[in-house]
Amino acid sequence: MTTDAAARDYLDYYLDKPGNPDFAVMLEGPWGSGKSFFLDQYFADRHAKALRTDKKAKEAIRVTLFGVRELDDIMSQIFAKAHPVLGGKAVRAVNLLGSRAASFFGGSLDPTENAKLLQDMVLDLQDRVLVFDDFERCPLPPVEVMGFLNRFVEQDKVKVVVVADEENINTDEAKEYRRRKEKLIGKTIRVGSDPATVLDAFAAALSGKEARDTIAMHREQALATFLAAGRPNFRSLRAILSDFDRIASLADPKLKASEPAMKALLLYMLAVGVEFRSDGIDVEGLRTLTSDIVLRGRLSKTEESTGRQRGSLFRSRYPLVSWGDPVVPPELLAELFASGTVDLVSVDAHLNQHPLVVGREQVPAWRAMWSWYDMGETEYRKVRDLYAKQLADRELIHPGQLLHAVGSSLRLLGYGDDLLGGVAPKDFFTAYLDDVEKADTLIAATNLFGFGSDGYAGLIYNESDSAAFQEIRGLVAAAVGRALDRQTKREAPVLVDRLKADPEGGAMLYEWGPEEGNYGGIAILHHVAIGEIADLLLQDGKLNDRLLAALKERYERAQSAKSLDSEKPWVLNLHAELAGRVTSLPAPYKRFGELRLAHWFEPIKGWATPSAPPSPAAAAAKSTKRPSVKKAPTASAKAVPAAKAVVKKPRIRKKP
Repeated sequence: MTTDAAARDYLDYYLDKPGNPDFAVMLEGPWGSGKSFFLDQYFADRHAKALRTDKKAKEAIRVTLFGVRELDDIMSQIFAKAHPVLGGKAVRAVNLLGSRAASFFGGSLDPTENAKLLQDMVLDLQDRVLVFDDFERCPLPPVEVMGFLNRFVEQDKVKVVVVADEENINTDEAKEYRRRKEKLIGKTIRVGSDPATVLDAFAAALSGKEARDTIAMHREQALATFLAAGRPNFRSLRAILSDFDRIASLADPKLKASEPAMKALLLYMLAVGVEFRSDGIDVEGLRTLTSDIVLRGRLSKTEESTGRQRGSLFRSRYPLVSWGDPVVPPELLAELFASGTVDLVSVDAHLNQHPLVVGREQVPAWRAMWSWYDMGETEYRKVRDLYAKQLADRELIHPGQLLHAVGSSLRLLGYGDDLLGGVAPKDFFTAYLDDVEKADTLIAATNLFGFGSDGYAGLIYNESDSAAFQEIRGLVAAAVGRALDRQTKREAPVLVDRLKADPEGGAMLYEWGPEEGNYGGIAILHHVAIGEIADLLLQDGKLNDRLLAALKERYERAQSAKSLDSEKPWVLNLHAELAGRVTSLPAPYKRFGELRLAHWFEPIKGWATPSAPPSPAAAAAKSTKRPSVKKAPTASAKAVPAAKAVVKKPRIRKKP
């Protein structure tokens, strides 16, 4: 790639050369390599220099070929840039270009008017420079576009610069393209911008002072992180820095008040942002990145998944990044990168427990003990004693915090420090769970036990891959399930009241999000009296199709999950209750109700009814049964002609 200085020297030579141009110049480079940034800087400097000797010096005319489907559109852009304030003379001249150019300017005068007007305008271009950007993004055939641009060099004697990413030029006319290029382009410069210069410029454009200061203070580390992947893309850099500035400005002010936290966040976002925008990782990969990073060293080569291998790669590729304890977890950045939205509530909740943001003295004991090795002995003893007291007093009631206590206790036990008073870990936490269940204080956070849920608050549980941890985790999950059942039993009457108030508003039965009053994936209906729901589903002989559809959707979404298994007997009993009520209806409502009920409950009953395994006797018979031998038909069978056989076709009843 040509250096910045060498590219500038050649462009100066080409543009300052007296006389008619013999050729055009191509600036070539991959997407995002900084070609546009280089052009912006170069022509801005060149115009500023020209103004010192000529106050009327004009800027280069830059035209984008992106999306251009008609050559007339290129002319229209040129005249729009050359004459930003069009007078009547210019409008009349534009009409000589053709109907499309005329419509671009809103003019529709007689195209036979004096052609000298157009000639005067063409002469105005002779002292200008035409820059045609995004050559590879033009949908027109490249050969056709190059032939069109060649007229400016050969006929109009205008100096032309073409900006392109030749690797992405789609052409089926490669031979003809090379021939046309050889005729038009006299020099191809592979150009890109200096990363440090681009970083400084992008940082200066950010609105937040704290973001700008952080980049300036840690400029070299930011550059090293950005360039570590070996595929720098300045468009990606601009987007990442913009997101960094956005989080810093919107999140809790304690973030931007902490220089170490801002630095850690900057480097982390640069690393994951570059990987995400260059397809090194996708949204789902980002959501599980923390566990992939932390656990990647604990698996054998044959066991390593793609995610674990990626975690190992990222650790080695970006050594300046704090991977184990990110200031903003990657699952929150995933949404920001993918959709532009950011969950500020979750971001702030994480920030207010992060040592770099609030200071270690403000961090909860369970959080501080997660990384006990960061504390000195005096501080450790103070936090450790507080932590042991909290465990003894059963103060940790959130399952995520409790599982961190399990992991940290197991980890420290391995280093010879027993937080559990000599009680075996399984026995200690079994008793712990019994106590918080009796007090009914355990929080029913069931979302911590789904796929990939090996951490809480952005931190992977210590010892999470050990058998001891997994055994206790199972006990915690079961206790949380029972806590949820107690909670939903209390909430069931409220749910019934909501359905009574809006009998057709059953979306709460299948939508996710308990914080929004929804019960998708949460077993609760088995706590509701069947008669109450049946009264809502069948009123005045008519089934409530919308509420039945909501039930069907609820159980279709639970096909592969077990979270609603406790409702299966309830569902079958509900169907039996409704079937009994429908049977007692008069005609025509009885038959109509039977059909509608079958329509809605056929898939629901399929989910709720377990497939019975074959009896031992049947299984044994099946395994020992010999293959049947087809015998010749008997005489009596032959006596019945095949044509006389009567085959009854099943009746198909149409849905009313």
